[in-house]
Amino acid sequence: DTPASTHPCGRVAEMGSGASSPIRRACASPASSASKYCTETNKVAPAVILITAPAENEQATLFVSADGDATTKSAGSAAPSLRKTQLNAEEREEVVKVLEVARLVRLRLQGGQRTLHWLADTAEIEDFAAGAILSGDPAWAEGHRVVLSGSASISLSPEGPGRGVEVATLQRGDAFGWALTLNNPDEEAALEAWERCSPRILVGADEVLRVALLPEETEDMFSMQRKPSKRPLPDSGAARGSIRPESRCGSKMIGRTSSRRQSALSQVGTAGSDTNTTVMLTLTDFFARLWLVASAPRKGIGEVSVGMPRAHFQAALWSPLVDRFEELSDQIRRRKQQGYRIHDCFPLQGYQIAEMKDHVLHLTEIWYGSDRGGNLSSMYKWFCESMDLLGVTAYSYDLIPKEISVDGWATVVDGAARVAALKGKGLSDALYVSTGGLAQRQGRSAIDNTVLRNVFLPYEAEEMLTGRFLRKILCKFMQLRQKCIIRRLSERLELDLMWLAQAGGPNRGHRVVKNVLECLSLKELEHAGIEPESTCFKALLSRGSILAGYGQLDPTQQTIVWQNVRQLLERKSVDEMQGEYRGEPRADAEDKIERFVAWCRDYPGEYFERSKEMHMQVLIGGAWCNKLVIIRRSAMEKMTLARYFPIPWQRTQPLWGYTNLGPTIVRPEGVKEASNVRANECPYASLHGMSLSAGGFSSDERCGAAKKNPTKKYTMIMEMQWVRDPKANIENWYITDIEKIAQEAFYLNPHGPASMKLQGEIFTNVGQNPKVGSSIKNTQHTQICEGSLNTYPVLKIPSKRGPLPSPALDGAMLELVDVGPEGTSLENQGLMIRITTENPTALPVLKFLVDLRYHLLANVEGAAEAIDFLVTAVADETGNFVVIFAPLPQLVKLDDKHPDLATWANPLTGESSETAGLEETRIDFGKGVGHFLVAKQALREQLLENGEETLRRIWAFNRIPGIRSLIEDFFRVNGAFPEEVGTGDYSTMTFRTYA
Repeated sequence: DTPASTHPCGRVAEMGSGASSPIRRACASPASSASKYCTETNKVAPAVILITAPAENEQATLFVSADGDATTKSAGSAAPSLRKTQLNAEEREEVVKVLEVARLVRLRLQGGQRTLHWLADTAEIEDFAAGAILSGDPAWAEGHRVVLSGSASISLSPEGPGRGVEVATLQRGDAFGWALTLNNPDEEAALEAWERCSPRILVGADEVLRVALLPEETEDMFSMQRKPSKRPLPDSGAARGSIRPESRCGSKMIGRTSSRRQSALSQVGTAGSDTNTTVMLTLTDFFARLWLVASAPRKGIGEVSVGMPRAHFQAALWSPLVDRFEELSDQIRRRKQQGYRIHDCFPLQGYQIAEMKDHVLHLTEIWYGSDRGGNLSSMYKWFCESMDLLGVTAYSYDLIPKEISVDGWATVVDGAARVAALKGKGLSDALYVSTGGLAQRQGRSAIDNTVLRNVFLPYEAEEMLTGRFLRKILCKFMQLRQKCIIRRLSERLELDLMWLAQAGGPNRGHRVVKNVLECLSLKELEHAGIEPESTCFKALLSRGSILAGYGQLDPTQQTIVWQNVRQLLERKSVDEMQGEYRGEPRADAEDKIERFVAWCRDYPGEYFERSKEMHMQVLIGGAWCNKLVIIRRSAMEKMTLARYFPIPWQRTQPLWGYTNLGPTIVRPEGVKEASNVRANECPYASLHGMSLSAGGFSSDERCGAAKKNPTKKYTMIMEMQWVRDPKANIENWYITDIEKIAQEAFYLNPHGPASMKLQGEIFTNVGQNPKVGSSIKNTQHTQICEGSLNTYPVLKIPSKRGPLPSPALDGAMLELVDVGPEGTSLENQGLMIRITTENPTALPVLKFLVDLRYHLLANVEGAAEAIDFLVTAVADETGNFVVIFAPLPQLVKLDDKHPDLATWANPLTGESSETAGLEETRIDFGKGVGHFLVAKQALREQLLENGEETLRRIWAFNRIPGIRSLIEDFFRVNGAFPEEVGTGDYSTMTFRTYA
């Protein structure tokens, strides 16, 4: 009973067979050359007869072949209009290309290209007619089907006919179905429960659904009965399954945990097991398998009226993911307790972080729906908390004293406490390098170290790689020496200290060993042949356990070991180096290869001396003649402290820069971009992070490496850190990147009301500091912190006319908001433009804001040095986003004091902070919304006494004379508002045309 509108020819004829059982005849879209022509559309189409029996709510589908023969399938199932078992070379290549990007294969395939070709050789191709309905055992239990082309939706009716809900969709690369060998009645009951949900696959009306049916033997390859992977995480504990977050749902399952499910979710086991015990399948397993290999539904699971899909989503996917985050945090704590080096404490490698990001994005898209899109707010929260736990941040923001004004408009963060906490950061960084850690400082600024250089001179690489190896050997010798000490003392004391001192032994045992060693006198130690001042004995005494690694030594002992290693390396290479320079590569060196290495350190992501040809010549020639060492990016990431996760996106609007010579395009529309999201090492807000441009390096995210083997880490071009787009390295001052802010805000916020949030998700505020609030010029970056529209009262100031739907913004709400003390005239108030929209990345919104910024820069005299902008984007907790766009004057500092203590002036009005009676006049990412890092007691008192009044006066201080008329002109030309401004019914208004 598919409606006529779903069929290409639109012809539906009633053929009566009784009042209670109507038969309708419809034409489906072309499927094979053997099919009849549709007389209405002159297209090849098989005839499909749908026979409905309303009493039983069942359907039977009758397929009529070209020669007039009729066949029936089981109730509710549609047979393929074409099944081809022998594929030609072109069809096999089509199957391989799809399998390379298929979620099913990316989840569980371990065989690489060879296995893909074997699958293509043994697969069968099936075509299902447009508008067909697939259901019953033939649709689900015949094996894995991978979609080659076409689309379909999957619906369930767990509450009976008429209450069907879409739970997934099928696109190219998605899969459905399974080949099961049920082991017990409980599993059969689970399958029956799945069938009671009446799962149906509704093929799209416009195109044939073309699928590849994989051989049943592949069930062993993707099997749920396979043992968990023994591939370990980089941990000292039990072996764990490989982290492939696209399929990893956590190691703790709700209900009856299944080793089958662990394999289906890409081996999500806890500890690896040598047993092959099979635990029964549950209904939750069927939901999990479907969601992990199919695309998200258009309307999210979190919005459907039926509770069953929501419950199984939480049980099968989201709760295990939260458990996984907690597991990783516990792993960090355990490694820190065991004395791991800071870069070894984070349990995920770079490619695993990216895969975790993809997995979270997929799950949230299922929950919120493809129309809304997925988000990464939960991962961002966990990521920032992990960096705080690791000690990558200089201090914990939670420990900094904070005060909130009585009216709730201002938050005062103790600047003195923050300064005191920052003092130790430089010392800790120097200590890290002096004990053998890789220097993290590189690039154009203090934050340009997200991707460390991977090219080194031979002696640098030798010290880094061979030195680490020698360091491990020395630690092994120390372990052997400590075991000798323990054995001697155990014999003399007749106490088994060896078991108590094992690295993985109980903490109580370590305390016992430590107490025993402390009670021994120097004379007793000397009689046992033990040197009390030796490094081995001191390390044993300090921890009470046998050394497990270099990180367990105290900093003094680490320095001694590292100095010995360097001496060994220097003695080895004295003859080889012949007295040559062995320090840091110099930018002014005569040797071109040394200059090249120095350039890669100082200007990461740019061609050597701005020449692509020279860059390639030196890179390849230096490696060819063994004067340059290239280390894989995946290896360098293990030694990087500033971990990040990438967000790829494509620019739709040009990014304009503006100088005294006029406007220039810094980044053109259409280029692929990527934002690397990381924690802010000096946070001044809750969950404070930042996002940097991925720079000029090639990455799998931006290059679209669809053929990348899912079992590998990175493609070769990414491993080499190949320079791809050197112009992506742009400055932060004078270049307000509106589109970057909007894209990141969209990815880092839940796409629904607060009541729809998943556990662990947060609302975030994303913005970019204007020059007056930015201490870093040379590296573009945006600021991120926890917060929503409800967090900042200043952003909720009502406009005079209220929010109005704007035709220039495709119906999004637009407001021109005046900000200043009550009773002041408009010309003495600051202003902001507030846009409320479901999607801040919508093309009309981005174009409107980018064009407005260009309009203001082009029409303000001396704009390059006169005006700046504050742009920030937040969620309003109702499912919408609010974008704030505020033109600001470039304030001038009138003295040589620290910026937090200086006197500032607005050159466009001639007013200064002294004449205005304000202790702070700057507006930036924090101060603009009422979040102040306070270094002056007078400012603290002013804010706490009356936060709203102070904040309004600061905005009024940052006014630009004449800017309102320029903005209104732009609104008028671009049809920003309806021609008539009403108070309720907008349907009667007329709209201007676009300029």
